[in-house]
Amino acid sequence: MTMDPVNESSLSRVYRQNLLHDCGALTAWRKAELCGTGRPYTHTENAQRNRSLLAKLKARGFGVTRLTGRYPEGGRITMEESYFVVDLEDVGTLQQELQALGAQFEQDSVLIIPKDTVENKANAFLIGTNHCAGNFLAFGEKMPFNHGKFGYDSKVYTSYVNGRPFIFEEVGEDVPSPGSGFGWWTVHLAASKHWTEL
Repeated sequence: MTMDPVNESSLSRVYRQNLLHDCGALTAWRKAELCGTGRPYTHTENAQRNRSLLAKLKARGFGVTRLTGRYPEGGRITMEESYFVVDLEDVGTLQQELQALGAQFEQDSVLIIPKDTVENKANAFLIGTNHCAGNFLAFGEKMPFNHGKFGYDSKVYTSYVNGRPFIFEEVGEDVPSPGSGFGWWTVHLAASKHWTEL
């Protein structure tokens, strides 16, 4: 699969968000149940998991931008959708919220990008979000993250999925918030459900 390069306007958008707010990145995709060793999740199930994650992020009032990522798995490149998350209201709970969601969706880690990381005034870090044996980060353990570069010849962020490099290659569209009370009710209803109910 050929990827379009990350374009300047999408990079500028992500860059500006981090100048103003704490940010982060995560996904609900997972290879399989039981720390990746159980029954494999289907593509449809992973899409459901991500829809559930998106509803939970929007219900918490976060700004969300879709990201396309890739990581090597079993001798091939696996593509998946992730989310760049912005604490638009500067509530200050982004790290705790993303860590809890990472745990809920059995992720190895989530990426936390404090305000002004893009200006080298803060340091991004991965934080472990599960208790799986052999995870490269223990639950709650932080690992400094210094691969976030912006430009045509570099990737946006690199994270880790099951201990392997995960590269965010394409910044997609911002996910709009609902424009009505009914829309918000629908988001909160979806956020309250288990991913298998979506």
